[in-house]
Amino acid sequence: MKHQRKTLILKAINKLPDKLGYLIYHFLQKKSFKSIELNIISNKNSIEKIKSILTKKNIEIKNKNIIEIGSGWLPIMPFLFKLELKISKISTYDINKHYSNKRVKLTCQYFKNLKFKTHKCLNIKLPDFIDYYPRTNIINTNIGNNFNLIYSRFVLEHVTPNDILEMHKKFYSESRDDIKIIHLISPSDHRAYSDNSLSIYDFLQYSDNDWNKIQTKFDYHNRLRLPEYLDIFNKTGFTVSYIEYDTAEFNSEKYKKYKKLRIHSDYNKFSEKEILAGSIVVLLEKEISCIKS
Repeated sequence: MKHQRKTLILKAINKLPDKLGYLIYHFLQKKSFKSIELNIISNKNSIEKIKSILTKKNIEIKNKNIIEIGSGWLPIMPFLFKLELKISKISTYDINKHYSNKRVKLTCQYFKNLKFKTHKCLNIKLPDFIDYYPRTNIINTNIGNNFNLIYSRFVLEHVTPNDILEMHKKFYSESRDDIKIIHLISPSDHRAYSDNSLSIYDFLQYSDNDWNKIQTKFDYHNRLRLPEYLDIFNKTGFTVSYIEYDTAEFNSEKYKKYKKLRIHSDYNKFSEKEILAGSIVVLLEKEISCIKS
């Protein structure tokens, strides 16, 4: 099975020194890259979702500064934020270094109709509206408060629960009172995206100890369910002012695969609806607001 082969490879390079391990991991990621068009489609779906929420909540970020948590491999979202939402500047933070001149140039070529000046960040030629901070843990960084929106796209599921908590404590104490935070979260087993023999809930069969024997630092997934994310956000003082998520419809293939699993007893505290909640989108604010369900 595809996921088993990938797991064996990741576990092998996980035993190597970090520098060599990440070098090999990045090489494998480059080899698996197919086309920028596929990335553009998924990123456009995400920017449309964010635009929809901002419109519903009457939030304007035109000519404002924003922060991105997790840069990914290509600066597609920063380009879309500039093109679609006319932001002034985006500062993108990542604990790894993924950007390269080749990847940035590829993105610039796709968005060739967008005119901009350039500057250099760590010898990478970037549009002047992007500030890049790789190998940087945002929890330990002075980010200032000259920004109006913080967002992440399919990042939080790869962050430890404690770091999610500390991150949002920092945002609450250091950011401006009108700060908005949008998270797009994929709480599904990502191995299923490349191996359709797996259920997207497959990893919920394992205890923490057993799951930690399977995953590595390259594919870490916290497996948090919706109520756990909401609990963390609420503990930091933020109000969840908007939330949406999908589920597995009864008799769908997704639901049938789920029903074949023996979910670990650690998840008995959740209802089926809470376990199945996926494609989570939340808006966090400091001010009190009604939650939309």
